[in-house]
Amino acid sequence: MAGPGPEEKPKDRGLYPIFIKSDELHAKLGGGLPKGAVMLIEGIEGSGRSVISQRLCYGLLANGASVTFVSTEMTIKDFIDQMYSIEYKVGPHLLSQKLLYLPVYPLLGQTMVRDDFLDKLIGSPQLYERDVLIVDSFSSLINRRLDNNQAQNLMGFLKKVARSGKTVILTAEAGIASLEPVRLSADVYLNLEIKNKGGISREIQVKRFLRARGQVEEQMRYRIESRSGMVIEITDVSG
Repeated sequence: MAGPGPEEKPKDRGLYPIFIKSDELHAKLGGGLPKGAVMLIEGIEGSGRSVISQRLCYGLLANGASVTFVSTEMTIKDFIDQMYSIEYKVGPHLLSQKLLYLPVYPLLGQTMVRDDFLDKLIGSPQLYERDVLIVDSFSSLINRRLDNNQAQNLMGFLKKVARSGKTVILTAEAGIASLEPVRLSADVYLNLEIKNKGGISREIQVKRFLRARGQVEEQMRYRIESRSGMVIEITDVSG
């Protein structure tokens, strides 16, 4: 049986569907992202954190959710060009304001870091007006520095946001010890890896996925193709 089309998008009051025709990520993640959840996407440089967050953003928008996307990587022009290069047509969502894109990089420059970013994150209610907030990359904005009290306060605040039905997605560089409270408390935790076995491949490892409504694949190998977007490879990724 064919998967659901645009006119028959999966509906679940407890999930944000992320279905698009070009890949199987929606099915591999149990039918969508939990509503009212904190999600952490962690990986080394080049593992695909930004691409995954962009894919989730587009899937959410395509299924009716609204998104605020905070980026340390790209200007809005760069973001639009990148999304259209992989057939993620976000223009109408920007025009309708279902997507609010906030580029931090052009405001701060290459070396500056917003030292009070946590205060801004917690004290800016407009960031949470839409259904989902994506911060890519959170670790860049905190300059890898986060003491235990800050981490605990952050998670307490994000859990409060989640209880209101909003979902927050953070991407972070792997190996930052101070993010351990976030790893332990996140409702969804994805770890991205690069493997070199006869060629470079990228994998999504699902470390935690609470409140899934369907089966969640523990490991997925994927690649990004121009004009196609994300492609989940149907291969054995064990070992």
